[in-house]
Amino acid sequence: MEERLLMVPGPTNLSKRVREVLSQPQVGHTDPDFVKNFSETLQLARKAFRNKRGYQFVLTGTGTVGMEAAVASTVEPGDKVLVLNTGYFGQRMVDINKCYGAEVEEVGAAFGHHANLDKVREELATGHFKALYVTHVDTGTTVCNPIADIVREAKEAGVIAIVDGVCSVGGVELDFDRMGADLAFTGSQKALAAPPGAVLVAVSNDFLAQLEAKKDRIRTYYANLLRWKGVMDDPRTYFATPAVQLMQALNQALKEVEEEGLERRWSRHKANAKLIRDGIEGTGSRLVVEEGYRADTVTGIWTEAGAAPAIQKSLREDHGIDVARGLGDNNTKMLRVGHFGNLTEKQARFFVESFAQALKSSNST
Repeated sequence: MEERLLMVPGPTNLSKRVREVLSQPQVGHTDPDFVKNFSETLQLARKAFRNKRGYQFVLTGTGTVGMEAAVASTVEPGDKVLVLNTGYFGQRMVDINKCYGAEVEEVGAAFGHHANLDKVREELATGHFKALYVTHVDTGTTVCNPIADIVREAKEAGVIAIVDGVCSVGGVELDFDRMGADLAFTGSQKALAAPPGAVLVAVSNDFLAQLEAKKDRIRTYYANLLRWKGVMDDPRTYFATPAVQLMQALNQALKEVEEEGLERRWSRHKANAKLIRDGIEGTGSRLVVEEGYRADTVTGIWTEAGAAPAIQKSLREDHGIDVARGLGDNNTKMLRVGHFGNLTEKQARFFVESFAQALKSSNST
């Protein structure tokens, strides 16, 4: 491979055109060309979310800023919320809600399993919740939750529905308008194949109206979407200095998403994911996630106890491929492989071949 193949659960390899944008001379955030570029980025972001009817935000920050904006926009101290905790980032949503004084109830799941819809329905029926939060694809477990069904249950119960789409938007089907969620967010560095550092947030018009009605009670400054709304309405407006080159690179990455087409992009991710999963299972290795709920953007692999570091090292040093290990207690017995963004079928096949060789190499040591 000509360059190291980045197959961690984000960030991902950048296209040549995106890298070229990053190398351009610095411009100011009030430059007319940048203002025009950012206005275009907002419209491209709408297309990536399938957000024709709602409102779109793009701001400098990570996916965690998107999480915090979602929570700060939703809850006040004492509000009761339901978090579907199916992994590392579900837990983060629990923690952020508690920081803002919410009373959190959780629907958990065994490691590698999805949020059970019957349990969600039962929990929603037990009392009045202000909001429900669900992670579409949790990169800690690599599970993909059935968000369309979950959002439907929340809305039928009269509950605000918040979707963490950090590891899905651009790689796994997410149609914001059709889904009917109140808010969904993603980061720039995963399936959209831009550099890290931008968060994209789609909100429904109804949710925006609720937000404007509680503007004096939003308990954050930077993550307050209403403070950013003026910039989205008119990018010449100043609130905080954006990461200019990053936003220009995001613009190019979103153009490439549009060029490919969302349907074709989703199909490519699905095909590459199947190729990789089939190849992994062909070595006798076990996948972490239950069948039917495996993400098309990232795959978890169980290894023999303590073997993950050796396999990771072999992939990096012998094959030029970077993958990640499991989080927490799974650090030495689980690998996490990102296969999103611009990954080609050729690269997916190269990974499968390399993984088989790295596995064999680790078993012989």
